[in-house]
Parts: sequence; structure tokens; C-alpha cells
Amino acid sequence: MKKETIKEYAILYQYLLLLKEPTYIFLIQVFQHLSPSMWWENYIEPVLKYGNKENFKYLDISDMLNVFKMNWENIFKYLDTKYYKFKYDNEYKLVSKVHRIRTVVAHANDIDMSPFVFVDYLVCLLDYCKLLNTNKTLIQKLELDWMKYRRTLPEKQDKAHEEETLKAEILSVIENKVLLKAVNCETLPIDVKLSNDRTILRFHSMRTLDEIVGFFNGALLSERGRIVEEALHKNGLLGFEDIKDEINEIYNRK
Repeated sequence: MKKETIKEYAILYQYLLLLKEPTYIFLIQVFQHLSPSMWWENYIEPVLKYGNKENFKYLDISDMLNVFKMNWENIFKYLDTKYYKFKYDNEYKLVSKVHRIRTVVAHANDIDMSPFVFVDYLVCLLDYCKLLNTNKTLIQKLELDWMKYRRTLPEKQDKAHEEETLKAEILSVIENKVLLKAVNCETLPIDVKLSNDRTILRFHSMRTLDEIVGFFNGALLSERGRIVEEALHKNGLLGFEDIKDEINEIYNRK
């Protein structure tokens, strides 16, 4: 791995460590407002038990982000009431992207990092800091790093291959029509919500269109996929079966 790439991963890792405590504080403050006496039992315990976790404060940031996302419906209602500026899916996607950054950093390699990706990740972490309302010092540090590395980018990025466009279109359909609605459904069982959230992360880690469509079709046939599909339909939500024709139509443009 190139020295510059190693440095980029090290910077991202440092910021993820720095964001752990603010994430913890933010969640606890919101949960205590929502349920002063039962915040642990109502919002944290149901998520942690699926990961065999016990002590919330000493979890990895990935675990905290799971708690964040699985309670997003309630968190959003609180934020929107308090600040009147949140857009629901946009903020959820931001938190989910921070989760993806953590996954990329945890499995560091040359393939998943480039100067453009690195700068994009810095912007994401900066926006996440603002969502959490972290201290100004951390925000300013991120802004300085973002501006520093943005200035070093080539003037033009290589034109994306047609497959990348199709890949982005397919991911958008899957995420917006099925997965995001599932993880934000109040009545969906927590294990099904977690399955859909992990599927979002899995899809975004895939590098080729064939890999994405292959996984999508495999989910239609798998036992777990059928269980999730049944739960989604029971709660009035779309599943993969309902969008398969649309996905195949996009894929066949290849």
C-alpha cells in the first residue's frame, strides 16, 4: 500500500476515534429526552442484544452507529421538532455513510481508497460532526484537513465508466424503495431492520454491477431473504421481489 494511502487511512481512523465519544453523548442526550426513565430498555437494549453486547459506553463506533440507525425514526422526530431543519433520509444516509467509512477503514486496502474518495469521506465526517453538534475544535480541524487535501486533487477526475452509472442507479432504487423504508419503519422487528441495514452496507461494499445484481437475486431465493420479504410485506413495505423487474431492466442496459 502506498504511503499516501496509509496516511489517508490513519487520518480517517483518528477521526472515527474522536467521534466515538460525541456519538455516545449525542445518543444518550436524545434518548433521555425521549424516555427519561426507560431510555436504556427502549432504545439501546433491543439493539445490543442482537450483537451480544452489554456495556454501551465501551462499544466500537460501529455498534453505536447501529444503535443510531435502528432508532432513527424516533431520533429524527426529536431533531425535527427541536431544530426544524432535518430532511430525514438525507441525515440517515449521512449516518449510514459514516458506518461505511468505518467498514472501509477496518478493511483498509488500495482498491477502496483514492484521493477523491478520501476528500469525500472528510466532507462526510465534517457533516456528521455538525449533525452531532460536536465541539468547534474538532469541526475546525476537519475543515482544515478537507481544504488542505481538496487543494491537492487533480483538476479533473477520470470519467466514470458506464457500469458505474448503472451501479449507482441500481443502488439508488434498492436503497430508496426498499432498504431505507425498512430500517425507518417503527413496526418492523428489530432483527429485520438490522438485516436491512447490514444489506445496505453490503451493497455499498460491492465493486461491480454483476456482484450487486448477483447478491440481489440470491437474496430473493435465500431462506433469510424470504423471511425478510414476508416481514416487509406484512408491514406494508416493498421487498426485493417487488422491484426485481426494475432492477433487471437497468441491468440489461449493460
